[in-house]
Amino acid sequence: MLEIKELTIAYKDVPRVHDFNLSLGQGEICSIVGESGSGKTTVIRAVLGLLAGGGKIVKGDILFEGKSMLTHTAEEWRKLRGTDISMIFQDSGAMMNPTRRIGAVFWEYIRTHQKDISKKEAWAKGIEMLERMGLPNGDNIMRSYPFQLSGGMRQRVGIAMAMTYQPKLLLADEPTSALDVTTQAQIVRQMMELRDNYGTSIIVVTHNLGVAAYMSDNIVVMKDGRIEDAGTGSHILSNSDNDYTRKLLDAVPTLDGASYV
Repeated sequence: MLEIKELTIAYKDVPRVHDFNLSLGQGEICSIVGESGSGKTTVIRAVLGLLAGGGKIVKGDILFEGKSMLTHTAEEWRKLRGTDISMIFQDSGAMMNPTRRIGAVFWEYIRTHQKDISKKEAWAKGIEMLERMGLPNGDNIMRSYPFQLSGGMRQRVGIAMAMTYQPKLLLADEPTSALDVTTQAQIVRQMMELRDNYGTSIIVVTHNLGVAAYMSDNIVVMKDGRIEDAGTGSHILSNSDNDYTRKLLDAVPTLDGASYV
């Protein structure tokens, strides 16, 4: 589904991500973990063609279904984003215009990819996707403003939008970091259901090793823009002899000596 080869990303000619490699098959979930500033978000923004602040890919390649994405035109990117590849942001509510109702945002999102759809049809599709994400009374939510919803509800709205066209690849940038523990668990379960129901491949960027351990087939550990460690979830959690990985694991809160991981 996705292959990243020797990816190097620079800002003002200074490399910030070095020789990053990743291979992701259909229906697989991979977590990229590490401290803030380690380069996790930069990698997935590169996959979506949305590097911020003048970042440039100076080496390597990104292949989606065997085709290089580095040669895409603006029109090819427009067709790809939100359909075959979607993204969930850290706080989906912060990405929405607070003066516009959820329904207006949803309608605009759908119309971007389906020019011929009517407002009534787009509204119905929005309600359907919201209710698939476990949000009751989708019509009321469509008529609400982002600030009228809880953090967990806003995040479900973001997932609903991202999954409207059943993407083959879902990129999730710290999707649970702004949520309480109970809501985190609900969001994680819903992302795993998307994988199970649609065969969606998922890359999750997180600093939470508990989340990574629970949902991932494979885990990549980053430090200072480089891959520090990588392997299956069980290997990283139980058998890794990497000092940095062990420090991250030791930082996970425990209760009576029992790790939450």
